Formats: sequence, C-alpha cells, structure tokens
Amino acid sequence: MDRKGYKGSITVFLSLSCILFLSLICAVVESARIQGARAQAANITGMGSFSLLGEFEKDLFEKYGIFSLDGTYGNGSFQIEKVNERLQDYISYNVNPRKDLFLAGCFDPWRLELEDSDISGYALLTDGRGESFYQQAVAYMKENTVAIAAEKLMEYAKDTDEIKNREKDYTENLKNSSLQIDQAENAKKEKLETMESEAAAAGTVAVLPEEPENNPLEEIAKLRKKSTLAIVTWDKNISQKSINLRNLPSKNVLRKGNLPIEKKNSGLTSDLIFREYLLEHFRTYADGHSEKALDYQIEYILGGRESDEKNLKYVVNRLLLIREGMNYLYCQQDPSINQQTSALAVVLTGVFGLPVLTEVTNQALLLAWAYGESLVDVRILLDGGRVPVFKDTLTWSLSIENLGRITEVLQEGAKGSGTGLSYADYLRVLLNLGSVKSQRMRALDMIQTDLQEEGNEAFKAENCIVAVKVGASYHCSPVFAGLPKAIFRVSQKDVTIEQKSSMSY
Repeated sequence: MDRKGYKGSITVFLSLSCILFLSLICAVVESARIQGARAQAANITGMGSFSLLGEFEKDLFEKYGIFSLDGTYGNGSFQIEKVNERLQDYISYNVNPRKDLFLAGCFDPWRLELEDSDISGYALLTDGRGESFYQQAVAYMKENTVAIAAEKLMEYAKDTDEIKNREKDYTENLKNSSLQIDQAENAKKEKLETMESEAAAAGTVAVLPEEPENNPLEEIAKLRKKSTLAIVTWDKNISQKSINLRNLPSKNVLRKGNLPIEKKNSGLTSDLIFREYLLEHFRTYADGHSEKALDYQIEYILGGRESDEKNLKYVVNRLLLIREGMNYLYCQQDPSINQQTSALAVVLTGVFGLPVLTEVTNQALLLAWAYGESLVDVRILLDGGRVPVFKDTLTWSLSIENLGRITEVLQEGAKGSGTGLSYADYLRVLLNLGSVKSQRMRALDMIQTDLQEEGNEAFKAENCIVAVKVGASYHCSPVFAGLPKAIFRVSQKDVTIEQKSSMSY
C-alpha cells in the first residue's frame, strides 16, 4: 500500500474542511462585528450629544446654577445648523480615533464612517413660559440647599391664604365705608339746611354746630391722596435705574423648541421651593446699591415695571394692602380699640344728633386707624425692622392720639427692630400670592439683563438649549466578509447604521 497517496488525500480534505470552518468563523465574526459596530455607533452618538451639551453657558451656571447651551455660540444669531456642525465635529473624532493624529498600525475593528447627523428636536430655556428654567431651579435647590424646611414653607403658604382673605375683606369694607360716609354727609348737609330754614322762618340767625378740631379722618384723607412710596420713604435714596422692556423674554413672542419638557417637579411645595430660589439669587431693596441693571430685582419679578422706583412703588402698595387687611382684622376684634373709636366718633358727630353719622364715623375711624398703623408697619419694614402678621396689644404701635399726627410719626422712622417678619419675609408672602409662571419669566428677564450687563451682550434666554434629540447615520465597511464571499458566494454589502439619542440637562 502506497502511504504517500493516503497522506496527500488527507491533507487536501483537511485543508478544505479548515477553509469551510474558517469561512464560517469569519461569517460569525463579521456578524458579531456588525452588532458591535451598532453598539459602538449608539455609544458614539450618545457621547456626541453629551459633548455637545457639555459646552454649557459658564456664566449662567456659575451665577444661577442653570445649565443651557447657547444656540448662537456667542454671535447672537440662532441657527440649529451651527449646533449640528458642532455635533458632527464631536462624533467624527469618536468615529475615527486617528483623526488629526499620526498613528500607524492602529487597528479599528468597527470601520465606521459618519455619513450624516441631524438635530431633529430641541427644547429651550423659555419653553412653556420658563418651565425648563423652573425645573432646573427647583432641582438645584433640592440638591444644594439643605436649609429648606418644608414645614416652614407651608406655614408661609397658610399665612398667604389668611392674608388674601383679609385683603378682600378690608377692600370691601373700605368701599362700603366711602359710600356710607357720602350718604351720612348728605344727611348732615340736609340737617344743616333744615336748621337754617327754620331759623329764617322764625326770623332768627341759625346757630350751627361747630365741628371739633383735629379730626384724624381729615389727616388720613390727605395721606390717601399722596404717593405711598413717598410717605414711607421720606428722606431715603431710591434707585433711579431703569431697563428697556422691549427685548426681554417676558415681553416678547419667543422662539419655541419642539421637544416636550419633563415635569419632574410640580405642585405647591415645588412652587415654594422655586420662590426660595428667587430670594436666594436675586437682590431686593434691602440689599442696597449694586452693579446690576436693576437694584430691586425681586421687586421687578413682582411688579414687572421698567424702573426700580416703579417696582418698589408696586411692592410698597401691596405691602400696605396686606397690613391694612391684617390690622383692620385686629381693630375689629380688640375691645379697647373699639371703645376708643366709638368715643371719638361721638365727639366728632354728637353735635349733629345723627346716630347714623356716628356709626359711620366709627367705622371710618377703624379703617383709618388700620391704615395709619399699616403706614407705620411699611415704614418699619423699609427701615430693616420686623412686623408680625397678626398684631396684639404689645405689637400695636400707633395710638389714637397719634393718628391725627401720623405724618410726624412716620418721619420719626422705625423704633427698634421689632418681632415678626422682615421685609424679605413679606416679599416671600407677595411671591406666594403671585403667579409662578409670570415670576419665572421675569426672573429670566433679570438673568438676561444681568449677563448682558456683565459683558455677554449677545446672551438671550430664548437661544438657550436645554435638551436635544439627535440622529446619526454611519457607514460600516466589511472586514471579515472576503473569505465567506469567495467560498459561499455570499454578497458583500456595506452596512448603514442609524442611531438616535436624546439628552437633556
């Protein structure tokens, strides 16, 4: 038997078998490589999105803790194509690790090439009336401020409800009192005319009753016609700064993104936390002068006027109304105050013999006393003192004797710091009484004006991107498909891989 012949036939058979197995292995490896390339494409797309949002606006983050990508890249012209160019640049470096590097012999098993990328969706900081800003601000406070006491914030909310009810009650009583006073004055006039007619018929001179001097209602009537801001500030220096409202986010029709905003934070507690964010990041009248575009920023968020003076005037009038409502409640409930006003009403009107006039005057004195006490309260707050929400005998400061000389009392200013809430605390109450939607847009107004004032002139809140949805298309060339094609006559085709990614701050 010729052994050489047998050896040759075994070698050919083994070679053919090895080629078949090797072709099969290459086919399996190529299939696995394609799947790995798909995973790599997903990773690269995600890294591109992450790198894109990594170019967040530094000043906005450092000063306000808010992340966003400037969609204009500093030139003031928003074009999503520019953002897409940056995305393509980031993806290209991850697709080709050898880009801009002189590396020889570097094996890339994926053989991916970027064909195209597209930003199909984005969300802006101003979308949903500042909803994105609100979400980030609340999240920032939850993560960075350990001093937030939910129970304490809820107490402020309870006070807010009581204050709102008392404001309404006081306003209605003041309106009714004005009508009743007019009617009583007409009755008094008619009586005087009757006395004159009777005296003329009898051929005598009518002896008309003389009204008492130092009627506090007259002094209060004069004060009501004056500017409350001028009354409670007197010799204080009020900031004369102003801004142009024309280009601010809250005053314009804004560019809108096309991605929905995830509302992780909502409800009363989130609103209270957001308002704490406002008080922590924006200045007030009590903070004094600054280099900001406006000094009274919280006052602007409340009032929305173009100047510090007008915003402070708005806040002062709101504070006065709050205190009027609460002080009138105390006047109604305190027996001593009611006795004093009743006695004074008799002195002021008893000579006319009109019980209805006495009753109306008594009610007017209660309202006037509450108004005078409220002016003193606001003066105390602006001087850095404290005023409790609910008054008692110890915290009531204005006597009925001083009601007629209220102007002199106000000129004397605050006496001691007092107890209760500070000016900042009352601003918190005013924020809780207002609309959170308008507050978050006006806060963006302040952010925009401040950053522009500090040198970032092209910054606009409506150009700030907070979320993106991107898509990328990759070309994947075959690597291990040559042998299977030659053996099994399998077609060798390039693979196109489509990947999408969504990311937000």
